[in-house]
Amino acid sequence: MPLRSRSITLKGQECQLLLFLFTFLLLGGIAGAQVAITGKITGVVTDASGAVVPNASVAVKSTALMTSRTTKTANDGSYLFDLLPVGSYEVSITAPGFRTYVQSGIVINAGFTATVSPKLEVGQVAQTVTVTGEPAVDVKTVEATTTFDEHLLQNIPYGRDPWSTVAQTPGATLSTVDVGGNQSYQQSTMQIHGSNPGEQLFAYNGLDLNWPGSNGGFTQFYTDQDSFQEFEVVHDNSPASVPIGGVYMNMVIKSGSNTLHGLAAAYYSTAATEASPSLPTFNGAPVNAGSPIVMSRDTATNLGGPLLRNKWWLFGGYHRYDLREDILAVRLKNGQPIVDNNHQTDTDLRSDWQIGSRNRVSFVWLWNEQNRFARRSGGFQFVAQDASWVQIEPAYILEGLWTSQVTSNLLFDFRFGYNKIVFPLSAQPGVLPTAVPTEDITLSTLINAPTTTQVNPSWLYKFAVSGSYYKAAWAGTHNFKFGFETGRNVNPYHYNVNDGLNAVFNNGAPLEVIAYNTPLHLDNRFNDDAVYLSDDWTLHRRLTLNLGVRYDHWVTYWPEQVSPAATFATLFPQRTFPARGGVVDWNNVSPRIGLAFDPNGRGTSVFRFSYDRYYSIEGSQLAEAIDPNGLSTQTFLWNGATDSNGIPLTSEWLQPANFVGASGGKFTTIDPSLSRPYSDEVAAGYQRQVWQNLTLSATYYFRHFSDLIGRENLAASPSDYTAVTTLKGSPIINGVTGQAMTLYNLNPALVGKTNFFITNIPLLGNNRYDGVEFDANKRLSNRFSLLAGFTIQRQKGEFLRGGANQALGDNFNDPNLSINRANSYLNFDSTYVFKLDGTYQLPWNFGSSVNFQHYTGFPLTPTEVFRGLNQGPVSVSLEPGGVIRLPSVNLLDVRFSRTFSIADRYQIEPLVDLFNMTNAQTVVARVTSFGPAYLKPSNTVNPFLARIGLRFTF
Repeated sequence: MPLRSRSITLKGQECQLLLFLFTFLLLGGIAGAQVAITGKITGVVTDASGAVVPNASVAVKSTALMTSRTTKTANDGSYLFDLLPVGSYEVSITAPGFRTYVQSGIVINAGFTATVSPKLEVGQVAQTVTVTGEPAVDVKTVEATTTFDEHLLQNIPYGRDPWSTVAQTPGATLSTVDVGGNQSYQQSTMQIHGSNPGEQLFAYNGLDLNWPGSNGGFTQFYTDQDSFQEFEVVHDNSPASVPIGGVYMNMVIKSGSNTLHGLAAAYYSTAATEASPSLPTFNGAPVNAGSPIVMSRDTATNLGGPLLRNKWWLFGGYHRYDLREDILAVRLKNGQPIVDNNHQTDTDLRSDWQIGSRNRVSFVWLWNEQNRFARRSGGFQFVAQDASWVQIEPAYILEGLWTSQVTSNLLFDFRFGYNKIVFPLSAQPGVLPTAVPTEDITLSTLINAPTTTQVNPSWLYKFAVSGSYYKAAWAGTHNFKFGFETGRNVNPYHYNVNDGLNAVFNNGAPLEVIAYNTPLHLDNRFNDDAVYLSDDWTLHRRLTLNLGVRYDHWVTYWPEQVSPAATFATLFPQRTFPARGGVVDWNNVSPRIGLAFDPNGRGTSVFRFSYDRYYSIEGSQLAEAIDPNGLSTQTFLWNGATDSNGIPLTSEWLQPANFVGASGGKFTTIDPSLSRPYSDEVAAGYQRQVWQNLTLSATYYFRHFSDLIGRENLAASPSDYTAVTTLKGSPIINGVTGQAMTLYNLNPALVGKTNFFITNIPLLGNNRYDGVEFDANKRLSNRFSLLAGFTIQRQKGEFLRGGANQALGDNFNDPNLSINRANSYLNFDSTYVFKLDGTYQLPWNFGSSVNFQHYTGFPLTPTEVFRGLNQGPVSVSLEPGGVIRLPSVNLLDVRFSRTFSIADRYQIEPLVDLFNMTNAQTVVARVTSFGPAYLKPSNTVNPFLARIGLRFTF
């Protein structure tokens, strides 16, 4: 029996557009996705008996819309409004023979689906039933999202940057601990629920525009938090439109409105409002550690409003942030600590046009300049002033957004973004080109000059299209999502190293000389394209299946490249390399499957189950790792002292007999069948609205990793090493445990032979995560708001040297590096994580808020450098990661404020933020190389700090 045409026949206009889009996706060869910057309102309209009411008129209006939107309920009484901008909405429903139903105060966040399913009362349309309240539980999706709305962004005491925002997210752990913005000048590495550190995307209005370097998971753009209407963190159970399984930050820029609105704010702190540093001890003596603030000044202003009401809105903002700190661990010759100066400015402009009633077009321009005048070189805990970098970094973002409502059930969203940066890391003024970078790997020190200097003029663009189609009365209701995205990423470098080498010491004794192939001009690129299709299929009103699939195509390559002869031309002569395409060419399909079940049908509780596959984020580092023109080194044993300028004498190291190894693209190849790393995540949870809009939830997360990437030296297999228990006639002793240990000596004929091979390492398939999290969430109502989470978790497996999914600095053929590799606690594993954000409006217009964070201390992996092996010095893990840990961190921040209203429109709010209220200056970094400085504290949580502020809004 044929189905009734009324149930399945599309309108001619809809059919043509869908057919065009489907054909374009199939033939275009590009795929895509973009995360939601809008939300939905859906529901089923019934009468008092529960019978559906078809053809009812449904309208939504909001200050976030320039014009209201309308639709009709389908034969099954259902309706959907998709692509609703963030804001507060009113829904009105009219039908002949029934009273008009009006519900206001429906808060829509990005990615949130509000269910409004009223029972209409018999009566006249002119009679109105008014309800005030907001759905607090999304019973249609399984997506795990933490949303920081404007209330939280403005009223919680924090560092006012993306990293200290994510730090408030339940389950998230970060590489830094921020106190009053002391880490705002340098981004943190983040992970959540077992995701890889660095698996993070920075999206502006739903379009990710990361810096293309490294693994592709970092940004070069520092933001103005006051320009955000909402900061959404998508982290688990992500739909097919989200490419990663880590921390996806969606920053929605404010727009104008029909009412003129604005903000001016200033925050200030100084050494006079900070407690004196309480120094940790080491071997019974105080140790200089920490970075107390000398002065912090953070100012912002913005203004939005209409040029033409309901037609043309403008918004603009400006932000300036100045931060000066003392780096206590590193001293000048006069004994004073190094002063670290930082300066940041942001400019934000947005223009929105409403074209007719169905099209909205927006243009966004973001400018950032991040200036750091003494950036510490990575990998060292004690960096002298002359070894720090100067970073004067301009960057800008251009975006175009177009939302089109073809019909009430078919909508399209087009986005374009361009991101340009010039990222320099220069030597300090006065540092001569002959000043040789000098490092001590045991003491973790760097002096004289930075290890390398660079200029990185990178850029990228992305274009994305997505569509939403709603189909009712077709074995339930369907919300189909489909789209594609294409990106082009270019990441060149101009590298240099003073005198072409680094001098390496081991606890004060000459160890090695590392010669570099600089100067060089490097250019690596990649294309990332994706397509997705998903269906939120609701059956019988209470059960919704989230069915999605995503296809990603990723390819990396380089153009023809030329670099001059290096400083040591005998090692690295002038280089010319032809272009190479398809260095890595991946095609991956990832399913996203979820189930949301509303057990009572009232939209106040939901069971969620999901299975998702996430492929790793990628940047230019894979191409750089094998590019023969890439940054490369040759390492030699150093036998002797230095000349009068502190430079290793060439005669003491530049001899064939001293050569012990090489690294870089010149000496590296890649597995032609290399697979893209991925993780599989399974989650199950329950969420319930228990009082007003307060919800409680419990969720179990499991994650397993596959096809992680590592490096092997094919010139020397594990069988080419011989086990030894003595060196130079003395037993080999583990410095930490005091126990005898075995090392492995390389066949002398193979010393210095280098043939690195990048491939998938099956051993790393043991890495997994288990966690249980309990969350509470309440938007502001009845004077208070709440965001809290308690996470119990474990992440264990095989330790990697290098990136969390790409151990490009490891050698899995060297058995010395496999010592204590297994059964390690990994990355930022923290057994117990507790987060609490809350605001409470006190009487007489006083306000208060709290930001509390607890972390079990992160795992440490102690190492020791052993000399006397044929292959030269080797750094070996002395214990699995997590046998020793850093101390647990407890951080309590509190705000008090008082609002003064003028003419009921203008508010002036003086405030004071009290950071690290308990003044717990916990050690958060230690030297892990065994020797005289083993476990010496190198950094602590900053001391108690008071920050005063003044905010004017209207």
